[in-house]
Amino acid sequence: MTAEVQQFLLVMIRLTVFIAVTPAFSHSSFPTISKVALSVGLSLPIMGIIEPLQEELAIGSFVTIGIKEVFIGLALGYITLLFFTAVEIAGSLVDFQVGFSMGSIYDPSLGVNASYYGRIYYWISIMIFFIANIHHQVITTLVESFLWAPLDQLTFSHIGMEGMIHLFGNLFGTAIQLAIPLIIVALLSELTLALISRTVPQINVLILGMPMKTLVSLIFMFFFLPTLMNNIGELFPNMIRHMNEWLYSLQ
Repeated sequence: MTAEVQQFLLVMIRLTVFIAVTPAFSHSSFPTISKVALSVGLSLPIMGIIEPLQEELAIGSFVTIGIKEVFIGLALGYITLLFFTAVEIAGSLVDFQVGFSMGSIYDPSLGVNASYYGRIYYWISIMIFFIANIHHQVITTLVESFLWAPLDQLTFSHIGMEGMIHLFGNLFGTAIQLAIPLIIVALLSELTLALISRTVPQINVLILGMPMKTLVSLIFMFFFLPTLMNNIGELFPNMIRHMNEWLYSLQ
């Protein structure tokens, strides 16, 4: 292979791995041919902004750099995956309080057992991701990653794992913050049912509880929807910031 072909393949590896991991691009409804076309379409302009390889790489060097590109693509994709996962966890926490967790079913589009509110929160995050043009910022950061971490760089002063672990822990707190309004509503519904059962013992609270919590949670979901969308939208700039910080840590 010539040096240009090797460089193109290495660029494709990082882009393809990233697209395969990032939920917004790796969704099963997004055709595979479109994912490949996106990788190729991004690789061509990137070839024009990065330094060309001076000479053809040996097979061992090519494989080593290819493995490094896989890990960089996985790391960047993992950062984006954490934010979408935090939103979905928030929906799962709401489901647990409302009582929908027992009705979770296998979602072939996500490849996991998804809860009802979990899927609502997930699709809201996908919608905001594209409507707010966050995907443009993500692609821009991905392109700039080849300037921060060039193809021929094999030694890094720091790999930034501490930052990823810290981000992993913080996103659990973020998930609770997104879910707390409806969790409070569900707990207040439980308290109301308890007072009803004490006041009117003839009412079967077990039969009344499930539809009441479902109805109340749906009503308040519409009231809290603007706030929820605003809070989810505020997450994505942090996604870009953490991607840039991780790339900066590689220097």
